[in-house]
Order: sequence, then structure tokens, then C-alpha cells
Amino acid sequence: MTTATAPTARLRALLVAEFAASDGSDVPTISTALLLLDTRTGQEELRLFAPAEGGHPGHETCVWKSEGEHGPFATDLIEAIHSHRLRNWRPDTDAFLFSTLSTTTGRPTGQIGWAVNGLDAGAGA
Repeated sequence: MTTATAPTARLRALLVAEFAASDGSDVPTISTALLLLDTRTGQEELRLFAPAEGGHPGHETCVWKSEGEHGPFATDLIEAIHSHRLRNWRPDTDAFLFSTLSTTTGRPTGQIGWAVNGLDAGAGA
């Protein structure tokens, strides 16, 4: 693993370890990790998305969201996203969100964020 791909590989490894089903049932295929930062409070929120049913490109469903105090998995994932952002940012794949809107009110949330996309692609992506 090269230094350039290490952050993305670490993200994928954390997701596999957390969502591996010990009973053999289906586990979500995580395609996007979204890290949001509330610019007023400094609180970080993490959301994980899987492709939506039907396979429409660009349509995803939130399958996991950090809430309250972050546990070890969320903390490790946040660190991995920041590492990816600093060392392996892919301008054609990843995205910076300079403002987000509430889905219920349509008003600005005061959050900025980083979306790491293509996590369901091959390890070489």
C-alpha cells in the first residue's frame, strides 16, 4: 500500500470491520462517507451512505449516522476521513460542501462537510 492510497484503504478497512456480518446476512455496501462540521459549535457529525434500491446513479440512502458522543468507530472513521482529505483527496471523486441545508426546513444548518465518494469501488480507486 502506497502512502497516497493508505488513507482510502484505511477508510475501507474500518467500514469492512464495523459492518462485517458474523451471521452471514447482507451488510450495507457503503459508497460514501460524509463528515459534517458545525461551524458554530465545532461538533462533527458522520453519515454513511449506501446506493439506493434500484441502482440509480447518484441516489444514496443514509444507513448510519453518528449521534451524541462519538464512540471508537466514529472517532477512528473521522480521523481516517481527515487523513484522506489531507493526503489523498480526489477532486474528480470527492466533494467539499461549503453549506448544507436542512431536509426538513430547507434552511442553512451552519455545517460544512467533506464527502468521500466511491468507497464501494475497487481498492485501487
